[in-house]
Amino acid sequence: MKSFDRIYFEISGVCNGKCPYCLSGRYKKPGRKFVDSQHFEKTLDYITTNRLLSENGVIGLYNWGEPFLHPQLPDLLRILNERDFSYGFSTNASRVPAIDRAFVRNLKFILFSMPGFSQRAYDRIHGFEFDLILQNIQSIIRRSRDAGFNGDFTILYHVYQFNLDEIFLCEEFADQWNIRFSPNYAILNNWWHVNALLDNTLDYELLRTISEDLFSFDFRETITSAPRVDSCPQYNWLAIDESCNLLLCCQVPPGEEFSCGNLLKDDLSSMLHHRQNNLICRECIRKGLSHYFHQAIRTPEFYLKATNRRYANKAIQKFAKLKEAIGRRAQDLRHRGATRGR
Repeated sequence: MKSFDRIYFEISGVCNGKCPYCLSGRYKKPGRKFVDSQHFEKTLDYITTNRLLSENGVIGLYNWGEPFLHPQLPDLLRILNERDFSYGFSTNASRVPAIDRAFVRNLKFILFSMPGFSQRAYDRIHGFEFDLILQNIQSIIRRSRDAGFNGDFTILYHVYQFNLDEIFLCEEFADQWNIRFSPNYAILNNWWHVNALLDNTLDYELLRTISEDLFSFDFRETITSAPRVDSCPQYNWLAIDESCNLLLCCQVPPGEEFSCGNLLKDDLSSMLHHRQNNLICRECIRKGLSHYFHQAIRTPEFYLKATNRRYANKAIQKFAKLKEAIGRRAQDLRHRGATRGR
């Protein structure tokens, strides 16, 4: 049986963000819930029994939802730690969880999702109070480090047309807290909308806002450049929803239409077979949609060039200072030698 380096386990089917280009932000479907701790435990045992997670693999406790909203998060982490599973979080930082040694025991990373670095940007996307988000990020970092966490913190900065002038402000904040900064183009994170955009059937008002907010100029080029293959990068990962259903991939919502079966009651080999042999995935690959979702999230070229230039300038300045210091030292030594000669 194949093992996977990353398993996304949705512990929270609930998200409090209002992101207009995200499936969970735009459509608040009724009936979304948190994973039950007993079902969570049984599913982890199932993963263990079938060796689904590789030796150095990590369970991401997120997909579409906000994991820190889960009311029994400490119980879930206890269950994970008892099995010595490594785990990580992606969060909008709207909540600060209870952080102690148990919280960080097998924690590998925390990703902070940010739509900009101003209240203006947050009003437009997440809908949170910006100053509170900054306080929460700092609190999460400080408490985790105080509890002994030495892993990675990363800011995932979503680059929109309206927040270009805030990129380096956010980078300075990341540098102050000694955490990674990763700016990437924001994408239309909704399978149906991407499909409709490709077929020219997307609602006009949504199309208008996309053109104003997202960098979608190379959308069709990315789609048409998709290689003619029968595989998808998602086949290297597993995605499980809060009801312990095995999903086709991490881009689809929960529901029977996009489920391969339930890990608590269905045959694993049949589910994995269905996952790679179904009409939805074949169409997604054929149209180039899977290629888009994995290629469109990339760092802007202008940022990379600016960063390289800044690092080069810093290196030149550092070399110049070092050269100046060496010159002063040499001059001092010559002066001392001349004095002794007298």
